[in-house]
This record gives sequence, C-alpha cells and structure tokens, in this order.
Amino acid sequence: MNKLFNHTILNLLSYFYNVKQVLVAAKISDSFINTLISKGYELINIDSSDLSPLQDTSLITGIITSNKLLLNQQTIQQFTNLTWIARLGSGMEIIDTGYCDLKGIRYYSSPNGIANSVAEHVLGMLLSLLHNIYKSFSEITHAQWIREANRGYELEDKIVGIIGYGHTGQALARKLQVFTKHILVYDKYRSNIGHDYIQEVTLEYLLQHADIISFHVPLTNETTHYYDQAFIDRVTKPHILINASRGAVADTSAILNGLKSDKIIGACLDVLEEEKNIEQVLQQSSNQIAELLKQHVLITPHIAGYSYNAIEKMSDELIAQLMPVL
Repeated sequence: MNKLFNHTILNLLSYFYNVKQVLVAAKISDSFINTLISKGYELINIDSSDLSPLQDTSLITGIITSNKLLLNQQTIQQFTNLTWIARLGSGMEIIDTGYCDLKGIRYYSSPNGIANSVAEHVLGMLLSLLHNIYKSFSEITHAQWIREANRGYELEDKIVGIIGYGHTGQALARKLQVFTKHILVYDKYRSNIGHDYIQEVTLEYLLQHADIISFHVPLTNETTHYYDQAFIDRVTKPHILINASRGAVADTSAILNGLKSDKIIGACLDVLEEEKNIEQVLQQSSNQIAELLKQHVLITPHIAGYSYNAIEKMSDELIAQLMPVL
C-alpha cells in the first residue's frame, strides 16, 4: 500500500512540477551533465547493470548507456515513461531497437566520437606487434637484452585488409596511408568506397592478398564468429589478426588454433568474447586467454575507444542529436 501511495505521489509531482530524470550508466562529459541539468533533468547515476537499487523508475524519461547496461525488452519495460536512449559508442546490439520502435522510444548512438581513438589504438598495437616493442620491453624488465630475436617488420610493405568501412574503418584507413599504400577495404553494405589510397575489393580478394586483417563491424547474428576456423582456412597468407570491434566477432578457440598452427602469425585484440565474465575466466587455472598470452599476441581490456577525448566527442555527438528532444 505504501509503495503504491509513494508511486502516486511521485507521478503527481512529475505532472505538476515537470520532474524528469535521466539514468546515467556511462561516463559522460561535464558539458553533457551541465546540458541535462540546464534542461531540468535530475541525473540518477549507476555503476553497474544492477537496477535493483532504483526505488522508482516512473520519472526516468531518458537513459544514457555504453556497454554496461543491456537494454532488452524486459529491462526497458521497467521504465514506463521512457522516451529516449543515448548510447555512448557504436553498435546498437545492447538495445532492443525493435521494441523501442514499437513503443516510440527514440535511440541514438555516437560512432564518430570513438573513431579516431580506435584507429590510433589499433595502429599503436600493430606497430608494437610488428616491431616487438612491448615484447622487448618486457624482456628488459627481466634483465634480458635480446636484439636478434626482436628484429621487426615494417608496415610499409604490408597489405592491410579492413573489413567494415564505417566510422572506425575509415579513420584507420586515413592513418594507415602514412605507413602503407597497400590498403584493401571490404564492406558488404557499402560500395564505391575506393579512392586514391585504398582499394575496394571483394572479400575473397582480401583473403587472398592481405597480410593484416582488421575487423570494424557491428555485432549481429551475421557477424557473430565471423572470424572462425572456416574463415582462417580461406585466408591465403599467414596473417596478423586485429579485432577492435566486438569480442564475439572472432572465435577465441579458432584464434588460438590459428596461432598454434602458424596460420595466424600475430594478433592485436582489444576485445574478447569472454568479456562478460572475464574476471572469472582469468581466475581459472586453465583458460584460453592465458594460452593466447603465450603466443605472439597483444591484448588490451576494451579500451580502444575509451580515451578521455573520445568521452568528450561522444558526449558532444549525443548532445547535438538530443537537443530537439531535450
């Protein structure tokens, strides 16, 4: 009875005083915070996907999220007055967009805000791998001065294949042109994308010629385990794999098998399909991540698009889209 009474009071307050709340489940810039406050919103911050501490959700009209909060139909239904969802980053797989369309809930993303950060991160990982920068540094910290075994390879002569030519794929191609003029691009849903320093090709052509294959695709049913054993078997050359898109795009078992069989000669992985329970996986006495780390691999904890600058850029991108709604 008390809960029903409190709910009624909150709804009346909302009606008479136009109380609006935004659930913030991601890092956003100060300018984004100030914009929301200036538009009369009260911010409700959460640090995890656990919504149980929320006593009442009826005043929440907007949600800001990243990868932290999965907004499926069951979760969205808890917010009876929700009108919009803002996603920091690219890829809408964490939001049930079909249900949002059905209920008239608008949704926004900010793919351009992370593009430069992801491109720089990928390039940094690739150069470190090719020139054994991290490997040799690690050896020196253990009092080992090894030169011959750490001779590197120059990117200039490598053919780079980019799969997915959205914001991050384009940003990477722009940076790569400084290092190599051999850039192949394949995108199933885009055409006429080749120009002076990149060549638009079929997937089969890319698999036949690329020394380095970098994925920049969203996670869908079509791209889940896109990079699997069958894919590896189609690649002509021993190659370097780069994945800074979504972990489930690449099958961890297939990567490990490819590395052990020398079909893959190195990997730069900012994402892993085990991310949802990565801490538990790493605590296991025997796990695939530990096996990966014994190979010629660099792994980072999904931080490619997480720079300080990217937070600002994504926030600004979302503010611009949300202004008519706010």
